[in-house]
Amino acid sequence: MVVAEEKPDEPRRRVTPGRVLAGLILLVLIGVLPALHIHWRRAPIEQLDLLVFDVTVADDRYMEHAVIDRIFAHQRVSFRLGVDHVGAAPGGAPHGEWPTEQPELIVLAEGYGVYADDDGEIDDLGRNRLTAVLSEEQAADVERWVEAGVPAYGELAIAPEPTPVEASESLQRAFGLDTTGWLGSPVEDLAELSPGLKALGPDPWPYEGPGLFLVTTTSGHAAPDRRLVVLTADELEFRYPYFVGGPEGSRGDRASFPRWFELVEPNEGSEVEAWIELPVNDDGRRILDSAGVPARWPGVVSTDNTVYVAADGLEDATGFSFKQFTGGDWLSWKFDNHPRERFFHQILFPSIDGVVAQARQRRAMAAVDEAD
Repeated sequence: MVVAEEKPDEPRRRVTPGRVLAGLILLVLIGVLPALHIHWRRAPIEQLDLLVFDVTVADDRYMEHAVIDRIFAHQRVSFRLGVDHVGAAPGGAPHGEWPTEQPELIVLAEGYGVYADDDGEIDDLGRNRLTAVLSEEQAADVERWVEAGVPAYGELAIAPEPTPVEASESLQRAFGLDTTGWLGSPVEDLAELSPGLKALGPDPWPYEGPGLFLVTTTSGHAAPDRRLVVLTADELEFRYPYFVGGPEGSRGDRASFPRWFELVEPNEGSEVEAWIELPVNDDGRRILDSAGVPARWPGVVSTDNTVYVAADGLEDATGFSFKQFTGGDWLSWKFDNHPRERFFHQILFPSIDGVVAQARQRRAMAAVDEAD
């Protein structure tokens, strides 16, 4: 007789506290996320009277508008990408009408415009500007509206050139800052800088490889032979500048930034809510010191109803996942916590979110006053 071999009992899978917690989280997500989505869909869309000014529209991707569209969609504020703005259509053609009545919210995107090279091709560092910038009259409108309490967001190259001097002075007063004239950007290859920038440096041009440069417009105070500062990889500890701190609602306290930035100084009564730092080593610091350029300066300057980000923030390419779910940007922050997303959650979103909240509050208070 053959006796069947007994098989040992199958080992039971241990139910650990971690697995229980993971299961509960999954159940909550399955149940809560659809509810949040339904709640978001049912929330009314606010028809704020917006002034979104942007002349830096090179093509139909609307790079400078794309992230505004995502933020407003998340906040249930009516905004149509490529339609609800004043400035330039793709390629630089005039677009939209400047308002004759006071808006409820102002968003001033990059004001330096669209450029083309000598062959007519769109070129960020070309010689020929195709678009008009804020006029003296328009800037005066902005200053007057801000003084009346209209919330406003502004950013890079609104205050310095190519904005006309009188318009620049109005905008600087409106946003509570002084421009130094200095702009800068990290680059993949210093050898690829435009001929106009290279003309400000040594001849022959000695720089190549990744690095960072700063250039001052003629509105700055640098001597003609000190208008360009170049930092190579040998003078940098990290590749990109970074923001430290952030406005109310900021998530995180340090975010690298790979695009254009600006050096500004706050006026009396303004508040610095974040700083920009250049990641220089000792050699890089000596280069900055010789040019009179600080390695740390204000990155976000605010007043009672304005916020100014001294960088090309609206060109942020963050996808803003979970924009359909209410409850702030918490879900997006948790799921998008990647180095390239951090500027959005630390600086850009809370900056715009703050002025949108102010605009909504002003509208609500006006409705109460009207009802009384």
